[in-house]
Amino acid sequence: MDFTVRQLKTFWDVANTGSLTRSSKNLGCSQSSVTTHIQSLESRLGAQLFHRLPHGVRLTPAGETTRDYVGRIFSVLDELNTAMKIGGGATGRVVVGSTTLLMEYEMGELVRQCRFRHPEVTIAPKVLTATEVESAVAQGEVDVALTLTADPDDEAPGLPGVSRQSLFRVPMVPVGEPQPNGTTTPPTTDSIGRVLVVDPDCASQEALVHHLRREHGIDPAVLETGSTRGALSMAQAGLGVAMVPESAVSGAGLAGQGLSVLPWLPRTETYAQALWSAGTRLSPAVSAFLDLVRQAPGATARQAVRA
Repeated sequence: MDFTVRQLKTFWDVANTGSLTRSSKNLGCSQSSVTTHIQSLESRLGAQLFHRLPHGVRLTPAGETTRDYVGRIFSVLDELNTAMKIGGGATGRVVVGSTTLLMEYEMGELVRQCRFRHPEVTIAPKVLTATEVESAVAQGEVDVALTLTADPDDEAPGLPGVSRQSLFRVPMVPVGEPQPNGTTTPPTTDSIGRVLVVDPDCASQEALVHHLRREHGIDPAVLETGSTRGALSMAQAGLGVAMVPESAVSGAGLAGQGLSVLPWLPRTETYAQALWSAGTRLSPAVSAFLDLVRQAPGATARQAVRA
């Protein structure tokens, strides 16, 4: 496809203003030039990018898709420009929203890696519930959000203008009081009638409730704990069973806490997902952080398999 950066800039401005007149003022050119740039781009792409309305324009579905890709193109150009500067490299602040489980067991390593690779980038973490993640991105409250999904192939955005990508595997294990004499058979229903959850709407936390309903005919009470440490503490007190990240209990000496991984309940696999705004140009700092999470252990291997 043969198009110019100027045509892309014109498209980007019109997509954001919804007005050929305002864009011509922003870009310092005539309205006829703006129209020519848009028509030329539409011709090269073979698709209508805007609905012409009595008072302005609105993106077509093809235009929405084009805006997503043009935003990525400009992000790469920004990265190139930054890299070419003396002492180049991404700089700036990135607000990263994350569900509690990922904040507790993945965010620390991501921040450490970011400080090592991009010392001029500051990460500002923000805890979100699973239901807040997508709207926080759409409303610009965070630059990037991290959440968990049970289906790594489900990358369709729920809200317009939000992109998502599955990253690395986060295995989960069921934890609770061990059975007497190490038996692996399920205990009485009274002792498994409560499920301890960090975030009731997180995909990682729903699996245990669904399993008990489906396989044991139990509709368990759900007790929110606020954190994985809180879930383990409440499980230790005999208040229920919890599904926690495997990394939370690896080498943690569960037996010394009066807990064990429960063999009669299923382990489950979840995947971290990154969400970001598809309707705005990503800063070099945001692009650098996204590249970093895409290269996290397990993410590269997953992308290779999908390719």
